[in-house]
Amino acid sequence: MIEQQYIQTDFKWPLYADATLAGLAALFPIPLVDMMIEDRFRRRIPGAVARYHHRSLPTGVAEELNQSQRGWFGTTVLFLAQLPFKLILRLSRKILYFFAIKAATDQLSEYWQRAFLMNYMLNAGHLETPKSAAQARRAMDEVIERSPSPLLSVARVVVANVGVCLARCGVRGAVRIRQPGPSNHGT
Repeated sequence: MIEQQYIQTDFKWPLYADATLAGLAALFPIPLVDMMIEDRFRRRIPGAVARYHHRSLPTGVAEELNQSQRGWFGTTVLFLAQLPFKLILRLSRKILYFFAIKAATDQLSEYWQRAFLMNYMLNAGHLETPKSAAQARRAMDEVIERSPSPLLSVARVVVANVGVCLARCGVRGAVRIRQPGPSNHGT
């Protein structure tokens, strides 16, 4: 009779870190580079699992676990045949991902503005009656429609600060984004 042993399978971040990064490599914005990142982290998984348990894998075990079912020739031919399709697919995913983030950012910006304006209207006493609330809502809708996104100004500040940090670190070609409004250069 084979003795059964209890094997703990709880989620532990160090055990799954490389697997997570391999899976998230698809979010990297540059096609082909994302495939290299994925491959790198995928190949690290066996060693990471062994290190987590303070063990080492015998020679050849990690290579065997990372080996494809096909030989090197079949893998190379298949890779070259699939490359154009994978490149187009990954690029289209990146573009769709970008637009999804853009839509989410726009929505977030609008809801932040709404929450800010509702907080202001409530504290200013403009939401005491349905009639005053209707006027306040119309004013809020007009302000949101005419106002640029506050996230754009936050993004400008972040990009400008990154440029300043890069310049301080000695990185040549650091870009400084001009802030809207009056110039601060002594004029």
